[in-house]
Amino acid sequence: MSNYHIFTGATGFVGSAIILELLRSNPDAHVGAVVRPGSGAGGATERLHGTLRHAARLYGHGDELDAAIAERCQARPGDLFEALCGIDPPSEWRGGELWHCAASLQYQDRHKEAIYRTNIQGTAHALALAQAIGARRFNHTSTAYVAGTRTGLQLETPVGEGCNHNHYERSKVLAESLALDADLHVRVLRPSIVIGHSQTMAAINFNGLYGFLRGLVKFRGAMERAQASISEHLQVRMRADADGHLNFVPVDYVAQDAVALSRNDAAPGVYHLSTQDPPSTGLTIDSCFDVVGLRRPSYVDDDGELTWLDRKFNERVDFYMSYFRGRKQFSRARTNAVVGNDHGGSFRMDRETLLRFMNWYVDLLLENRATLPETQ
Repeated sequence: MSNYHIFTGATGFVGSAIILELLRSNPDAHVGAVVRPGSGAGGATERLHGTLRHAARLYGHGDELDAAIAERCQARPGDLFEALCGIDPPSEWRGGELWHCAASLQYQDRHKEAIYRTNIQGTAHALALAQAIGARRFNHTSTAYVAGTRTGLQLETPVGEGCNHNHYERSKVLAESLALDADLHVRVLRPSIVIGHSQTMAAINFNGLYGFLRGLVKFRGAMERAQASISEHLQVRMRADADGHLNFVPVDYVAQDAVALSRNDAAPGVYHLSTQDPPSTGLTIDSCFDVVGLRRPSYVDDDGELTWLDRKFNERVDFYMSYFRGRKQFSRARTNAVVGNDHGGSFRMDRETLLRFMNWYVDLLLENRATLPETQ
């Protein structure tokens, strides 16, 4: 059986973490990656190696994985928008396991075409590549929040269209359907809201929780420029379900669960890579405001209760509102049946832990504000 693991999205947050976990836990694993061509002399492979070395250091591995990265990871320059992802697959990839981690995280109407092109057409090309190399398994990275507007217990089963908040969620639903309909052994991996490393708090991408924090920092700055010290007494209203929950999962736990599913040759189907003891929405939002130095918001049930300023604030954090409304929990029954609950399933996000993740990012943001990537 081939020990090759072929990746799209290898330089992304989740993809790079899965690769590091494969290298750490399996001395026989080799990685082949489809990576956009780099501009330097080393091209795609140097870009891949640089990302992996950077992530390894942020996650507390130091240089212990450097040799494995250099010797067991190779990239091929490619393009997700081209047939077979724009590559002529090498013979050593034959019979390997393909991990499709590339995706667009945009959601706005103005990005609609790019969202569907990346998340649906890109998935189709990754599936075609898997079929061309006779891949033994296809691991499709999605999101637990394909649940959309649904509430209550979300099972590890396929979902249909019609309950989506935005183009991102709908595109991921359609991509899942495309993958599950393919004539391949397909696992759909659904992480919840991915955050930094469980021990170091570090992250290499700043979406989700970090995007909301960044929005609060910008909002406070705008208010302070308009009127000094206004943040000390200004209280905004938010339309949010404070008693709901936000399911955060550290990136290393996502990687450990994903690799364990592969190692145990999990059956086809859907798997939630989530936690079972998430913090409440109110605790999370209040903690975000505390860290940024804003008064905690008041929560309302109707947009009619919002002032003009409240509406401006809510528009600034519009993407995150879909997570703040509605109560849902994610079943890990299928995941736990294969890998147990020692990783993501056992993670508990209390206020102290939540603040550690938040403070890590806000400190970084304030130190390096001009150089941090503007992701959502």
